[in-house]
Amino acid sequence: MNRRTIHREHWDQLLIEIIDDGDQRSLFFGGGVLQSTMSLSRPNRLVLSYTQCMMASLLINDEPKDILLIGVGAGSLARFLHGYLPRCRIDAVDNASHVIKLAHGYFALPVNDRLRIHEADGYGFLTDLDASHGYDLILIDAFDGNGMAPTVYSRACFKRCRSHLRPEGVFSVNLWSGDAAKMSELQTEITACFGAPLVLPVPHRGNVVCLAGRQADLQRALMQQSRELDRLSDRFDLDFHKIAAICRKHNLSRWQRMLRLLS
Repeated sequence: MNRRTIHREHWDQLLIEIIDDGDQRSLFFGGGVLQSTMSLSRPNRLVLSYTQCMMASLLINDEPKDILLIGVGAGSLARFLHGYLPRCRIDAVDNASHVIKLAHGYFALPVNDRLRIHEADGYGFLTDLDASHGYDLILIDAFDGNGMAPTVYSRACFKRCRSHLRPEGVFSVNLWSGDAAKMSELQTEITACFGAPLVLPVPHRGNVVCLAGRQADLQRALMQQSRELDRLSDRFDLDFHKIAAICRKHNLSRWQRMLRLLS
């Protein structure tokens, strides 16, 4: 076997391990809880299925110029956005300074003017942000050793996100389904702030991605044709046919799906 531990330490009473297994390098918290995975040969490519589902936003706008990412971790989403969207500008926010250092040291997190790393709480960053500052895409993937970060996964934070999302912007958030009551509460809060989202339960994982924006834009994402899905798949090295199928399965009624097949 090629599996080997390349870094292991306790930080803030949390066990952190970085493990190489063939072409994949992974970050684990707490003795086996997978946080992030990177392909060593293609570091910009998204490996974990939940990160791929978070990029369902590209079904709506495949050229977001200003992006806010709350939750950096090992940098999977930041690397992808930076690598595949060369004209975008990214504000990436995370309050775990030590994990950011590991992302720079072990996970090829870029350092340049297009990707600005902010060591801060996500909600605090939004609170301090100038009211006129808007984003085309806001993504939330902020987990700590105990699960979803409480200051970020809250109605107050979602409202701040909404106020900084441009009218045509898209909001994408990764939720954890392990606590059904909390999941339901957060989906209710997202709906209150943005309107009804698209819900993407990630196959074979406990993640549920919610995608919010203008209702017409969400409907357009559901109705993308095969040629467009081919184009997006080739451009971003993601299976957008699979992503679109998850969107349709969980957000179109049976009758709507039948109409689509007949159209």
